[in-house]
Amino acid sequence: MNRLKYLILIRLLAIFLFSIFATSKTGFAQENRTGGETWVNHTKASLQMDSLWVIITVTVKNKADRPYYFKIGQAYHDHLFPENATIKWIIDWTDPPKVKMAKSRFPELDGDYGWEIDPGQTRTVSFKLHAVGDFGDELSYITPVNEDPTYYWPLVSEPGLYTSWFLPNELETLNTDLKILNWTGTFGFSLKNIDYEPVYGIVRAPIVPSNSKLTYSNPKATFIDYESVPGAYVAAWDVAIPGRSYSNFEYTYQWPAGGEEGYSYYGTPLKSNFSAAAGEYLGGNKTATVPSRGTGIPWGPFIIGALVTVAAIAYTRLH
Repeated sequence: MNRLKYLILIRLLAIFLFSIFATSKTGFAQENRTGGETWVNHTKASLQMDSLWVIITVTVKNKADRPYYFKIGQAYHDHLFPENATIKWIIDWTDPPKVKMAKSRFPELDGDYGWEIDPGQTRTVSFKLHAVGDFGDELSYITPVNEDPTYYWPLVSEPGLYTSWFLPNELETLNTDLKILNWTGTFGFSLKNIDYEPVYGIVRAPIVPSNSKLTYSNPKATFIDYESVPGAYVAAWDVAIPGRSYSNFEYTYQWPAGGEEGYSYYGTPLKSNFSAAAGEYLGGNKTATVPSRGTGIPWGPFIIGALVTVAAIAYTRLH
């Protein structure tokens, strides 16, 4: 029995050390790698975004026997870094009409508005938001935090512009009596080339919902990036934008994703036709870099932690 206890303790120690190592490696991979590609440090982006807007339609069910209120979030920050890189929103319209909430988190954005939902009620609401500041009237872009600072030579991979993500059903974590039955969001933005010569590269949708499917994009996405954000299908375009020009983009996601594909992702790359530019970019917007911290959950350490717990329980019972 003593020998068995000794062996269990040795295995627990080995699993613990491996868990620490795996956590460290996983964290590094999520910070500056997507799949097999490393994001190398940069100092400027020639392609940047502004005029970001979104139209969201969501159906909410109140499972309780009491009324609740829910409201529109006017700041997108949870998966952006640093703290001053918050995308703030102004409400353009709502359907049905919104009502003002008892408290406001952002009174400078005209206050907080939302809706009441009665006991047992299922309610569908739609609303349009547009960004102000970063991604609104100020040029911005997203890049992974802690890009690799190493100087590689003679060739270096160039992944393009990064993305960020959110949970469409996050309301359920804030109020377990409210259930999101379905969610649809259409996003739009303008992509601008701030240089005087054509610029080529991969541009990803700046904001994507997790566990959702892409149902529409215009222009059609060149491919879907399955690696940048675990659990998200990131629309990506292979583009070439003429010097000092811009192009407009739209894309729609649906949650929950469901089993069917529902959309043909692949389209003609923009770089095959320079006339895709919507107009001339005259310049003048402030540039703001918005790095995105590593997203997704490193499942390896959680699984290892569970094994450690099981082994510890077994040891306790033997003891």
